[in-house]
Amino acid sequence: MKRALVPVALAMLSAASAAAAKPLTESLLRCDSQFFSELYAQQAKFTHAAPLVKDSQRHAWFAPPKNDAGIVWFAQPVHMQQLTLSGFYLQQNNLDKLGNYFYWGWVIKESPQAVMAALPEANWQSTGDGYITNAMIKRPGDSKWQVNNTAVSGIAPAEGSVEKLAILSVNKDKTLLLCTLQGSVTDEILLPLRPDLAGGKK
Repeated sequence: MKRALVPVALAMLSAASAAAAKPLTESLLRCDSQFFSELYAQQAKFTHAAPLVKDSQRHAWFAPPKNDAGIVWFAQPVHMQQLTLSGFYLQQNNLDKLGNYFYWGWVIKESPQAVMAALPEANWQSTGDGYITNAMIKRPGDSKWQVNNTAVSGIAPAEGSVEKLAILSVNKDKTLLLCTLQGSVTDEILLPLRPDLAGGKK
């Protein structure tokens, strides 16, 4: 009888771990390193999709596309929360006085409306050409992120400030669910959020 209890206990532990795992579409919305930790924990889902790079801190990320196209296209789509993930978007731009802009997140087959329906707990706000949620800001002198109730699409952060938020938009018939970090971005701010950039060129 005692031997029979071991696999039962393991099964219960596995079930508890699976229940604790947060969907990767949902964890992305925080726009921090938790997403990369979740991707590490759920890496098996992407075995046939695209290569992953891992570090000793249990983070995982997609190897950047060699042709610098900005999108890692999956060899096989990944299905999650009734959504079809077609690829992973990676882009960064230096706009001189306007600051640095970093984007990362999912390329999704379904419409923005379908994405919002799959993520009902997010407080989506329309920007006219898309939607945003979880807008945060660090102004000069701030030690912690603050809620940004005045985030506006297409407007650069004030000099010395940094904004992060999740955005939902359509680009070339593809829905993009992305995080963006923008403004006066320093390594001190960037690297804790983006462990994939800690050892490479930014």
